[in-house]
Amino acid sequence: MKPSELESFQRNPFIGAANPGDTAREIDEHAKGGLVVAALERGDVGQAERLVLAIGHAEIIALREEPLALAERIWRGLPRDREDYLRVVEAAGRCAAALGGLVGESSAMREVRRSTWAACFGDSLHHAMQLEQVIVDHDVLVLGETGTGKEAVATAIQSAMVASSAGAIPPRSALNAAAVPETLIESELFGHVKGAFTGASETRLGRIRSATGGSFFLDEVGDLPETTQVKLLRVMETNEVSPLGADQGVAANVRYVAATHKNLEAMVEEDRFRRDLYQRLAGHVIRIPPLRERRQDIPELGRAFVARYVPEGLAEVWAGVERWLEEAARWDHSWTGNVRELQNALRSVMLGMPPDIRRGQPLIVDAATIPQAFLESRATMQEVTDWYLARVLDETEDNFAAASRVLGMDRATIRRRAARLVRK
Repeated sequence: MKPSELESFQRNPFIGAANPGDTAREIDEHAKGGLVVAALERGDVGQAERLVLAIGHAEIIALREEPLALAERIWRGLPRDREDYLRVVEAAGRCAAALGGLVGESSAMREVRRSTWAACFGDSLHHAMQLEQVIVDHDVLVLGETGTGKEAVATAIQSAMVASSAGAIPPRSALNAAAVPETLIESELFGHVKGAFTGASETRLGRIRSATGGSFFLDEVGDLPETTQVKLLRVMETNEVSPLGADQGVAANVRYVAATHKNLEAMVEEDRFRRDLYQRLAGHVIRIPPLRERRQDIPELGRAFVARYVPEGLAEVWAGVERWLEEAARWDHSWTGNVRELQNALRSVMLGMPPDIRRGQPLIVDAATIPQAFLESRATMQEVTDWYLARVLDETEDNFAAASRVLGMDRATIRRRAARLVRK
């Protein structure tokens, strides 16, 4: 790490790192060299505090034999109880590990990681420790197309919840609103008492109450029915849940993380989503860019995915994957399925089957190849359609399924017209 970068982290270990976990390891080396102790000896307790959190694994350091004296001096010099720091440090370690799943070094993905880190701890150790309840009450809304990685961001935020005592892990729960029938959504969210409705043979806490003291992830929040939106807002405002069939409310202090691929702002303007609920959910908004806007991340994303299945020793497989990834990063492809689409294509590559992914990209036609009759508006519609059909078939190597996706026609029609082209 350069001196200027180290100085920046001494001021604030949360901002400026592509991956807080990576920085933790670098800062750890400096801390073992006496940087933290030096800060304490000159009375700069604030800097020492920031470095302790930046280390990310202070408890591990305290248990090592070699730096034991260093660890003890750190704890004695800090103004708060050792357990208070450990709670935050443990949460920071969990968050850093979860952020490792957000692969990509594009400026867009670095911003996503920074924004996620800030949503968990603010921008300083002071915020993380003194404003803990403010952070919990600051709900998070994650926006992005299907397959961009919204769940990974939500997991990082849930992992970063600071426990009430060192060594504990706060509870968490999750629910996909789009996967639950409208008649059951309120029971899933708020719970019910025994006998509340036909089939309620036992009492259920519900997803929100089961996460009390921790966090609740509501995926596809844009699919919530309007009546449920009203009740959810009430729960969020009062920190109290009223289970179905119950006479009294029950306390439920939970941090809410919501996600959707829909345009909630447009839904609010069209009166399809409550404005007051949107404003409550959007305390901190994290927008994940689609893959087509960060194509430079494709090779790194692909390598991370392939590494789950293929050991480094299989050089033949890796060589083919590397070639494909470098080429895919240059394609003018829409990547409508985002990271999931990339992963599906890579499975085919690993199995030796050429994926259709490239064939779905828009065709780029060199103007020099367009017949002069087209440019002069002298060609018939049949001539134009025959020419374009021939180009698509050539580009897709006569793969009728791929051509069907490009042309928006059924394969039988394409096959019939292609046969006529061949007879010409």
